[in-house]
Amino acid sequence: MTGKISTHLMVERITGFTILDSLITGNWEAFIDTLRHLILPVIALSLSPIAQIMRLVRASILEELHKPYVSTLISLGLPFKIIYYKYMLRSAFVVALTIIGLLFGFFIYGAFAIEIVFGWPGIGWYAVEVGLAKDFNAIVAVVMLIGLIYTLTNFVVDIIYAYLDPRIRIRMGMK
Repeated sequence: MTGKISTHLMVERITGFTILDSLITGNWEAFIDTLRHLILPVIALSLSPIAQIMRLVRASILEELHKPYVSTLISLGLPFKIIYYKYMLRSAFVVALTIIGLLFGFFIYGAFAIEIVFGWPGIGWYAVEVGLAKDFNAIVAVVMLIGLIYTLTNFVVDIIYAYLDPRIRIRMGMK
């Protein structure tokens, strides 16, 4: 299945996102069809990073399990679900957040390949087209846009760090 939607279906263009446009207009047949067209690209792009993140979170959870604060919380009689979800998972996710931020570059690179293979017009498709046409101004614009997106993503990751880990808030002078 190539493209974002089957050729026999039409969606009124409102936002430019086919799935969102079909949802807004109430075109349920087109909505289901766009979801079907998403399955393979999403699996192809996310399978490897999900495995990495799961392994990292698992290793971090096992490391957190042996820390003294967990033993203290268990001895205080807190239910293990609360200890796990409120304390251990939050601490373990800080480590995984770094990898998620860095994997964003992989998603951008992977989106180029996914757009070409599955016939989705997007920034990756545009970058390949202008690269083949040797339009250097457009190539520079695409590279700068991707660099800006990557930088903003890492900035957001740093802000989420401060929210998840109080030690970072103290270092940054936040309360």
